[in-house]
Amino acid sequence: MKKPPAQLSGHDGGDRRPPFLSRAGGLFAAEEGDHASGEPRRAQTALWLLSLVFLGLVGGYAALTPPFEAPDAGAHYSYIVHLRQTRSLPSIDEEHAAISHQLVQQPPLYYGLAALASAGTPVERGMDLLRPNPQYLKGLTFRATATVHEAPWEARLPVWIARLVSALGGVLALCATFLLARTLFPGETILAFAAASIVAFNPRFLFSAATITNDAWAAGTATLAMWLLVRAAAAPERTWGWWWAGCALGVAALTKYSNLALGLPALFILLTALRRNGRAMALPAGAFTVAGFWYARNLWLYHQPVPLAPMLAALPDLARPQPLSFEQMLAQLPLVQQSFWGEFGYGVLSPPHILQTMQIVTLMAPVGLLICALRLTLRHRSQPSSDCAGRTTFALALSLLWTVGILLSFFNWMRLVNFTAQGRLLYPAIAPIALLLALGWRALLPARLRRPMLAMIPVLFLLLAISQLSVLADAYRLPQPIQEPVEPDRPVHARFEHGIELLGADFPEGATINAAEALPLTLYWTTHRPIEEFFTLFIHLTDEHGEMLYQFDGVPVAGKHPTPQWIPGAPFRDSYWLRPRPTTTEALATLTVGFYPYDDPGRRLAILDPDGQPIDDVVRLARMRVNLVAPTCPVHATPQARWQNGIQLLDVETAPLIADEALTVRLLWTTDRIVHADYTVFVQALNAHRQVVAQIDRWPQEGAYPTSTWRPGDCVEDIYRFENLPSTWERIILGMYDAQVQRLLLEEGMDFIEVLPGGEGRR
Repeated sequence: MKKPPAQLSGHDGGDRRPPFLSRAGGLFAAEEGDHASGEPRRAQTALWLLSLVFLGLVGGYAALTPPFEAPDAGAHYSYIVHLRQTRSLPSIDEEHAAISHQLVQQPPLYYGLAALASAGTPVERGMDLLRPNPQYLKGLTFRATATVHEAPWEARLPVWIARLVSALGGVLALCATFLLARTLFPGETILAFAAASIVAFNPRFLFSAATITNDAWAAGTATLAMWLLVRAAAAPERTWGWWWAGCALGVAALTKYSNLALGLPALFILLTALRRNGRAMALPAGAFTVAGFWYARNLWLYHQPVPLAPMLAALPDLARPQPLSFEQMLAQLPLVQQSFWGEFGYGVLSPPHILQTMQIVTLMAPVGLLICALRLTLRHRSQPSSDCAGRTTFALALSLLWTVGILLSFFNWMRLVNFTAQGRLLYPAIAPIALLLALGWRALLPARLRRPMLAMIPVLFLLLAISQLSVLADAYRLPQPIQEPVEPDRPVHARFEHGIELLGADFPEGATINAAEALPLTLYWTTHRPIEEFFTLFIHLTDEHGEMLYQFDGVPVAGKHPTPQWIPGAPFRDSYWLRPRPTTTEALATLTVGFYPYDDPGRRLAILDPDGQPIDDVVRLARMRVNLVAPTCPVHATPQARWQNGIQLLDVETAPLIADEALTVRLLWTTDRIVHADYTVFVQALNAHRQVVAQIDRWPQEGAYPTSTWRPGDCVEDIYRFENLPSTWERIILGMYDAQVQRLLLEEGMDFIEVLPGGEGRR
């Protein structure tokens, strides 16, 4: 019988395959005995399950996120529209930069796929959903766009197709991560599942896969290329293996320029696994066949394969005036780390405890990797031919070189370009990062606990991904329209220009602020017609000298509800916490609200009367007390009188009670509930015929402590002094009346009380 060729025997010197790389004959590499145990079938089931759960989560993230709230989503979509309309590749010039800055920054793969997928749909109609919010650029809100209501399906369809294409890139990334880990560690399905889960359930990666961006495809094509390259190294005699790996590298290079950094781990594989194998020339041939046209075009037009200089020249606002120093880049690393895991859109972050936890567990992995490296060194000394140790060493070296290559590309980009301290730019290396994390965490535990720990990773990361749905919902949820009649504590009914209406306000804790406290405020807004312009809301608290004690200028509902997305006839609540700056004196301040065009703070919107004529440009919402010390009342004081609205008179003192002398009436007020209206106190001297012979009508403390600032537990001292009382006076009464001069009733039904009975004034 004829002997098989030596190079295929696995024992002869002609086999150039490294001993630690298994021959991969199918999609799922399997060690001897795996097929009998059903391992490949379980691996396929696990991968299908992971992909379905991933797509379900992507759907949830997409449903909660407005279509253009991801970083540069509008610019990415403009690239897709440009390809559909012109059917030509973009050039790097000011004209194309004005259409979209992504046109001059990105290779065309994702955009071409999205343009093809949306064939037959009016892709340009998707731009109807893009309402850029200029207030974001001024730091007034985190919303980069305004939600468009009731857009037709033909406008929404191409946008959702572009998002679906992005999601498929995410599926490619997690599947390729799974297959790469299975190829590097044959038979260790649980390790592959853990690494793929770290990719799939990274909340920020899910967000990328749910939005219009090429980030997910950059990760997917990079991981696919490296998996095929490792498979080619496992069977180096197969020319087609190298060819397909090269084609995949070319696809990755057409997705994002940073994927060119894959050349570093690719070179490592070539030097490690092949050395003199001439079939490896199929690798660069395949890459050039796929991506050569793009980079040759760049070289012909711009004299650079990666035209960074022309890019920055076309986008002068993007280029840094001076490249960042090494120390400046290090200072931005915390931002990169947190945005790798939990930054959604423009400034929407995971809760601090989530970010801190991910930082801690991420930093634990390098410790485990050092332990793993030490164990491998010791094992190599005791078992130099250990296939398992060699395979782990190769996987670690490949993952580290891959990550380092992407990091170097990222740091160079961040050094030269503004707004680049974003962890999502590291997603071309998300697969090796996930594998390093899993290996590092596994190495920290005893051998008997490693498998259970790997089994827990998918569960924990799934819970992490699910938990962030509430973050997205809270950030992008529109305020619920109030269905019942709006009955604010303080009705206002002020109508501004352009249809904005203020219905009133609630002061749940009253209109007095004590030092080091914050005061809740709820405003009620609506509009009677669509609002086209972006207007900025201002809420100002100023003292009697005009000094600003509190200032808010921004977008209502915590930055979530810019005016163009207000729904006519749908009133909503808008809540704030007022925190005045520290002050050394007590003050009676005025709280005002109003609007101005986002780009012209000096031009306030007019408030209109019923005839549509301007009457003012600010709503004076309330007078507010700013106290240094909260006024308190005697603990067991018994009220001498109670009014039906909760106001109580605790004490009355009159002095002196001598004829022809000035009469002073000292009152001590409190209330058992918040008072929202301003009432006038009247103190009257009556004669024997109950006729008024002297009278004082004013707000408490001569207007310094109006009743609209009273809160439960406050104690307000109020003094009234009658000079030159007529000799005919007999008694003193007091009470309160409102703005309509309607007297308030006491609990007994009377509208006044007698504080100095008849006859006592003659003593």
